[in-house]
Amino acid sequence: MGQGSVAMGRGSASRRSASPDTGGNVARLFALVLGLGYLAVGVIGFAVTGFTGFVEDTNEALLGFELNIFHNIVHLAIGAGLIIASRMRDVTITQGVLIGVGLFYLLAAVLGFLNYLQIISINSALSPENFNHLLSGATALIFGLIGVRQHDRSLRETDTHGGGIGPRGGTRPIEERRGQWDSEDTYREEAY
Repeated sequence: MGQGSVAMGRGSASRRSASPDTGGNVARLFALVLGLGYLAVGVIGFAVTGFTGFVEDTNEALLGFELNIFHNIVHLAIGAGLIIASRMRDVTITQGVLIGVGLFYLLAAVLGFLNYLQIISINSALSPENFNHLLSGATALIFGLIGVRQHDRSLRETDTHGGGIGPRGGTRPIEERRGQWDSEDTYREEAY
């Protein structure tokens, strides 16, 4: 290692780039709210379905939405994942997770409308759950993309006030991050 270099692992907190405060990003708030909602539905779903018949058609429903244990587990996992993503230090992770969940639910809606989701107890193409997946997916995707735009605007404002990143001030954030690491996973302090 040369002078001014510090060996660090790839997961180190010091590797994160300096960026403007993004605590108010809409993607974080929406990921938290949607995550809490799906976590609650997953927990309440177990009260409705019990713990037998993992992927069976249970004919159990919560407010008209068909459920089984596997469906409850999916809700719990997505809810927990969204909550964790909403607490991430790097808002771009939150945005990516929210966009990914949105795409996942849009795919679930398409498969449901094609009647391919019997594994989670959705037995009809016109099941209310398919419309719920469509709405959840579209909303998550939209809020994820709004968060990306909001973050990009925040970076541009930082640049116009002398922040030094963005199109006017030099490198874009990803290029800056790549430039901080050499091929031996060594952080270069000189990058700043």
